[in-house]
Amino acid sequence: MSNVNFNAVLFHNMNDNPKAPQLTGHVAVPVAQIDQLIDLLKTQREFSDNGVQTVRLPLSLWTAQGKHPLAFKGQASFYTPDTTAPAVDPTPAIA
Repeated sequence: MSNVNFNAVLFHNMNDNPKAPQLTGHVAVPVAQIDQLIDLLKTQREFSDNGVQTVRLPLSLWTAQGKHPLAFKGQASFYTPDTTAPAVDPTPAIA
């Protein structure tokens, strides 16, 4: 098994509006890995969220150090099976 990681961060929202979110953030996906992320999401276990079938983007976040107002820094992490086995051509059909 291998691990595919994408960086994630959450920021404290310094807004006086009581309806504004307290934290905002993002998961950063390198453009070269967009197709890989799509493939990973398609293979995730499905969950029902109020009747809507969903997949979850797993996140791990830790308290950030030294970058105010950065609140948490972490990653979206996917475990993937090793794909080191060679590809095998399908058996040809007998005519």
